Parts: sequence; C-alpha cells; structure tokens
Amino acid sequence: MLAGGPLSRTKHFGKLAFQRHNGAMSEEHPRPSFQDWLLLAIGIAFVAIGLVILPSNPDTGIVTLAFFGSCLAVFASVIARKLRYRKFVTSKVDVVGGIPIRPKKALMVVMGLWMLALGLIMIVYGHSYPFEFRAIAAFVAVVGVVLFVGAALGKWPGGYLQFDPDCLTIARRRWSARIPWHSIAAVHEAEYHSNPVLLIAVPDLAAIAIEPASATARAFKAIAKMQMYMGAEFAIMSTHYGMDLPVLAAAVTRYASDAAARKELGQRLL
Repeated sequence: MLAGGPLSRTKHFGKLAFQRHNGAMSEEHPRPSFQDWLLLAIGIAFVAIGLVILPSNPDTGIVTLAFFGSCLAVFASVIARKLRYRKFVTSKVDVVGGIPIRPKKALMVVMGLWMLALGLIMIVYGHSYPFEFRAIAAFVAVVGVVLFVGAALGKWPGGYLQFDPDCLTIARRRWSARIPWHSIAAVHEAEYHSNPVLLIAVPDLAAIAIEPASATARAFKAIAKMQMYMGAEFAIMSTHYGMDLPVLAAAVTRYASDAAARKELGQRLL
C-alpha cells in the first residue's frame, strides 16, 4: 500500500498501514522506567526461587512459578513494547475508510484462558495456603471463564473505530460518537496502568454526534468522566485493536490535521 526505500518497510494493522524506517531511536517515546526494570528483576528473582524450591516442595514451587511467571511475562512485555515503540519512525499512515476496525477477540480469549489456567493451578496446588488465597484463586479462575465465554459468544469486546472523510467514529458497546476531524484539538500518547492509551481531546462537545440519540445523556456522562480521570474526552487502548500506539496516533493526527488526506478515506479498495 505504501512505497518505501531500502531502509523502510510497510506493516499492516487491520485496516491501517504505515511506513516504518529502521534506524535511530525515537525520543518521542519514553524508555522503560526504573520501575519497569525493577519489576522485571523481582519477577526473575521469584521465578528463580520457584525453580529452587520445586524439587523439595513441588506444590509451592508450582504455585510460585505460575503466579510470578505470569507477572514476569507481563513485565517483560511492557519493556519490550516500550523498546519497540522507540524504534518507530512513522512517516505515513494509510487507513481504509468506511470500514469498522473492531477489537481483537483473540486477545480476550487468550487472556481468559490464561486467567483460568492460573486460577486452577493456584487452587489445585495451593491447598496448603490460607483460605483467602484459594478464594482469590477461585475469583481469578471465574473471571477467566467469564472473559473466555463472553469473547467466544461475541459479547465482548464491543465497539469499534471507523475513519470516514468527515469524522472519526469511536463506538462503545451501547453508543457511538461521531467526531468531526476539525473538532479534534489534541492527540496524545499515554500510559494507563502500563497499557498504551491514545487520548483524544474534543473540547467542543456540541460538535459530537451520538448514536442512537436515546443514548446521548449516557454517552456525555461517560465522556465527562473520561475527561475528569484521563484529561481528555476519549481514550483508546490500542492493544485492544491489535495495533501499536504510535501507528494509531499517527493515523488520527494525520487526518485531524490534513483536510486533503481525508479525501482518501472516501475511496473504496476493490
């Protein structure tokens, strides 16, 4: 979809494509913090402890490895993501307009299975632990079942993103907001509990069209809460859509700032 030179590569995320140039690190994205590295070190230490005690106390060793191994995987993924983002230098982003970009159900399925497996391991091998521990393990397993079944049945994740020549649509489960491109005042990349989030500021609420109209009050109440907690009217967790935050940020920024580029969104690919 995009033309690139010998040091460039086109990568696709659903309905988006961007041109990536390999080379110098980008200073626009933060390095992994001291806390990130500290958590990684703690995770490695406890996994090592689990391996040491496994031969003499298998039950405790298995529980330790399951829990802290899961934590270690999360900590490592955060660091890997931040390092990957720093290598991104996005020169252009193309979007197929008029087509909903929906969250990746596979991510919810994997998360559900992971939590179910972790909870069951903690219940089965944690029989010597206090009741409170096993209760928490059971809760984790139940949440995993709910996530897996809900995703399998198509109940969640809900909503979608859609790029059109006149607006960006951000849809939730019960309502959608059509935001005119010229009404987007700012686009910021942020982190929320170690998750990449795109913040979109739309101070002119009157420009936002809510569908269905019957959900207008509910939608604007949710938008007000988002502005209060996050500092922007809309927040999009890019990983839910299986895309990297710099790509999504570049796409929204491009069409919000370039009226000529928006015409591309009216074209349909055959």
